[in-house]
Amino acid sequence: MGHPHYVCGTIWITGICASGKTTLGKRLHENLIARGIKNVDLFDGEELRRKLSKIYGFSSEDRLAAIHEMINIVYESNKNGKIAIISVLSHKRQARKIARQNINNFMEVYLDCPVNVCAQRDYKGHYRRAFAGEYDNFIGVTEPYELSEAPEKIINTAELTIEECSKILLNETLRFLKANN
Repeated sequence: MGHPHYVCGTIWITGICASGKTTLGKRLHENLIARGIKNVDLFDGEELRRKLSKIYGFSSEDRLAAIHEMINIVYESNKNGKIAIISVLSHKRQARKIARQNINNFMEVYLDCPVNVCAQRDYKGHYRRAFAGEYDNFIGVTEPYELSEAPEKIINTAELTIEECSKILLNETLRFLKANN
């Protein structure tokens, strides 16, 4: 007896840089496949940006244009019967609202983690450079992250372990997929 083929849907994982988006997206993908749910695509914002039709900068306008293109990619994944997991900063409330309006079965997961904790985790040195004034537009430092009014799930990645966060995300995703099946 095989696992049910879950209806397509999108798990939109958002939060500031170094809040855990990529790690939790990968963990969720692995956990779903381990449970026999194989119709899953994983999209990471940074990797996805390199595959878009043009090179976008990091101005608010470019970020929004990149999000529009990412929404289309996720929509196509869903259209092909896949569950899409996307880990993307998407700091503007309006960008996530547009995603929600264009994607059926949409679950927004906000990773709540203070800037100081993310800065400590940041092995790439982006926060250090942002605090030094080297970036014009760095979310959480020079520009705020705009919280959604009601994301489906908020996970505090500052206080919980990766394992705890992964378990919460998996359980919430399974509940979401079951409810939409």
